Amino acid sequence: MTIIRPNKDRDFIKICILCGIGMGVMILAVLVSYVSLVSIQHDLEAVRDELKSGKLQNAELKNQYFELTNVENLERLAGEMGLIKDKNPEWVLASQS
Repeated sequence: MTIIRPNKDRDFIKICILCGIGMGVMILAVLVSYVSLVSIQHDLEAVRDELKSGKLQNAELKNQYFELTNVENLERLAGEMGLIKDKNPEWVLASQS
């Protein structure tokens, strides 16, 4: 007796080939996603470094501002400009003039 199986072997091979192609596409998609993730992480680290640098510059500028607006510095500057402290100032309001 002869057993005839004409298309069963070809179908199995086609299924294996399609599964292999599908796995290859999935692996490629995972690799592309991983590369994108690594690139984003590097960009994020660069932005964090810039943020730290900006915070440091901001702190330095605040320090300079507070030094300039210090009471002793303002009194010295007023003395250099010939200003005197008035004990009883006479205020002129815009509505009075």
